[in-house]
Amino acid sequence: MSIPEISETLGQSLRRHRFVLQAQPATDPGEETVHLVLDNGEETLHAGHLDHYLGLWSAFAVVRPHGVFRADEVGRYESFEDAVLAVLMSFTHVE
Repeated sequence: MSIPEISETLGQSLRRHRFVLQAQPATDPGEETVHLVLDNGEETLHAGHLDHYLGLWSAFAVVRPHGVFRADEVGRYESFEDAVLAVLMSFTHVE
């Protein structure tokens, strides 16, 4: 699976803040999952993921880093880029 294209502006912002988009291998046909990860060099923190199913991207952001149910769905979008932005605006980063 390849990661959908994003604008150069969003790509630069992700890189500047050390975020990486990682495709999940071995997904079922017609379904795609992309993880949004914060990589600070020493460790990686999962910020959320995006699931593509039936033409929509569902955005899930980590809002309780230490909870049993860590992620909440924060919306469904036709645009991959809008889904990425929703995860970025919603995830909780605890250091």
